[in-house]
Amino acid sequence: CGHGSHVAGTILASENNEGVRGIFPGADSPLIVKVFFDSGCGWAYSSTLIRAVDHCIDAGAKIISMSLGGYSRSVAQEDAFDEFWKEDGVLSIAAAGNDGNSAYGYPASYSSVMSV
Repeated sequence: CGHGSHVAGTILASENNEGVRGIFPGADSPLIVKVFFDSGCGWAYSSTLIRAVDHCIDAGAKIISMSLGGYSRSVAQEDAFDEFWKEDGVLSIAAAGNDGNSAYGYPASYSSVMSV
C-alpha cells in the first residue's frame, strides 16, 4: 500500500522552496511499521496492530500516526490504546476514513485516539 510511508514523508518534508514543507521538518527518521498482511491495503488482526504500536513504543515513540482503519470495534484494541495513552503517554492519531459516511471507524473512534 505505502500510504503510511507517504504520510510520514509529508510530515517530515524539509523546506526546499519547490513543494511541500512538512509540519516537523528535520525530525529524526520515522519508524515505519508494516501492519497489513498482503501487499495491498488489505486486512490485519487487532493483535497485529497492538504489537506494531508496542514495537513503536519500545523504540521510544511518543506520537504514532496510523493511516489505517476499519469499521469493527475491538475491546482488546480499545483497552490497548487506552493503556498507550494513560500509561505510556503516547499520542495515537488515526485516519477517520474517506468513505463519505457517518460510520464510526476504528481505531480513530476510540476516546484515547485522535481522529483525523
